[in-house]
Amino acid sequence: MPRVGFLDKNHISGIKKVVLSNGITVFMEELPERKKAVFLAGIGAGSRDDPLDLQGISHLVEHIQFKSNQFRSAEEIPEDVEDGGGRIHAGTDSHSTVIYIDRIRPYLLSKNIRILYEIISNFEYNTDEIEREKLEASTEIRKHIEDPEEYYLGHLFIPSLLRKTFGEKPIPGNRKTIKKITKEDLVDFKKRFHLPNNMIIIVCGKFDGERVLKKIERTFGRLKLKPLESREFKISLINRRKEIFKKRKGLGLVYLALGYRTSGFDSYDSLKLMLLDSILSSGMSSRLPKRLTNERGIGYDELQSVYDDYGGIGVFYITVGGFDPRRFKEARNIILKELEDLKTNLAGKREFLRAKNQLLSEADGAMDDLQSRAEWLSDCYFTKSIFDPRNLKKYISKISREAVRRTAQKYFGQNYTLTALVPENFEK
Repeated sequence: MPRVGFLDKNHISGIKKVVLSNGITVFMEELPERKKAVFLAGIGAGSRDDPLDLQGISHLVEHIQFKSNQFRSAEEIPEDVEDGGGRIHAGTDSHSTVIYIDRIRPYLLSKNIRILYEIISNFEYNTDEIEREKLEASTEIRKHIEDPEEYYLGHLFIPSLLRKTFGEKPIPGNRKTIKKITKEDLVDFKKRFHLPNNMIIIVCGKFDGERVLKKIERTFGRLKLKPLESREFKISLINRRKEIFKKRKGLGLVYLALGYRTSGFDSYDSLKLMLLDSILSSGMSSRLPKRLTNERGIGYDELQSVYDDYGGIGVFYITVGGFDPRRFKEARNIILKELEDLKTNLAGKREFLRAKNQLLSEADGAMDDLQSRAEWLSDCYFTKSIFDPRNLKKYISKISREAVRRTAQKYFGQNYTLTALVPENFEK
């Protein structure tokens, strides 16, 4: 039975939730002590919705949102936002797309809502602008592939870890599929998924709630309700032991990633996995920097652990980028030793308290920034997160060291995925 995310509830502390007649869910969090506001539109479509022969189309649709529409030119859109000090952004991941304007002065919120509505409701695009954007997207993909720091995670490790699931499709797509995408494909994708009943709006900061809601109803409320096609995504948390080595000519360093599939943000284990992440790499006093960087000089530039959600599939991984190939086995063995220790022994009391405080500080920092706050709330909605990031202390204070050890035992087994981008002459 699917869990209910905290934003799915009817009553949410500090947030007014309104569902418009066309199905758009609006979340308004008035913070009168702030000076500005952020306005975000989120769509429940991402790379997992890309057809195999059109990989990257969801990301490309995000890009063309800023191109000329029937209301404003591609130059006028950012100019009209930035005239008042605002900034317009967008992003695509495996399960959602967000478009938002931040740093909005309260008296300019109505104008910026109108600008985003024009972007969302537009289906008229200039073919020449689309072709230029396709060239730019293809160039971006090539840069990612040629840059080892980009390639070893997004194009090697994640597709290997999430093999045979929607998560193995790179969000930007590939150059072959981008080339074949037409304007008609882009418009069709947008018409299928950028629907009001597949959309949320988040407003955070200083604003007049009554006036803003009326403006939303007069703009976004006009979007026509249409049936959203049924979608089923393969969610498998089964791990299989894999060690994959990709050799590259001209490379002098090794780039290592090791990790597991886990439960996602809709699980009660999610905060325990966040704490394991914090124990491993939240600061210079955490385990991986101590064992690898401080004691052995490995991983100065790219050393971290990460816990994330790919549309219902959780991932927990460790990366060590750009280090001496002769020390590969040493780095791998230290990582595995630390993971084994988390399964066998309780974290130290001081270490555990430090990890909690680091996690809370990170969350507080994100909540202090309105852009990050809106993005996090949007991600909570689309991943069905059961924990409110504005009040993590309430949940984290109840988690024990033993509970974290049991979580490590549950997920950190022998069936890990390891990938390494290595020099051409590398020997295991």
